[in-house]
Amino acid sequence: MTLMNNNNLKESSYIINNMTEINKELYHDYLNRLNQMKSYRKYLKIIKKNDNLTNLKNYFNKYIFISIQDFHQGHYDKLFYTNKDLKYYLIKNPEKRSHKKIIKKEKVYKIFLRNLR
Repeated sequence: MTLMNNNNLKESSYIINNMTEINKELYHDYLNRLNQMKSYRKYLKIIKKNDNLTNLKNYFNKYIFISIQDFHQGHYDKLFYTNKDLKYYLIKNPEKRSHKKIIKKEKVYKIFLRNLR
């Protein structure tokens, strides 16, 4: 299994957005990279809520399913519609899995962590 090491993640987090903290701009950047910003705006209109960190996290948890490795490598077309589809993809491609402890420690990709049991 190929794992990203902490230094590699840290360097990439600066490349992605020059930010080390989790904020709305970071998640907006992720949505733009995944070409999902319009969908997120529609989601906000439907639920009649404002754009804030909580609603961004809820949107990611409900609708954004991508391997951290694929996102890290810029393979944004590997976005799946369901957790089940992502799980199947990761079973077929175990090298696309990332180590949970490293991701949690780095925090930049933490939003993409999924319970795949």
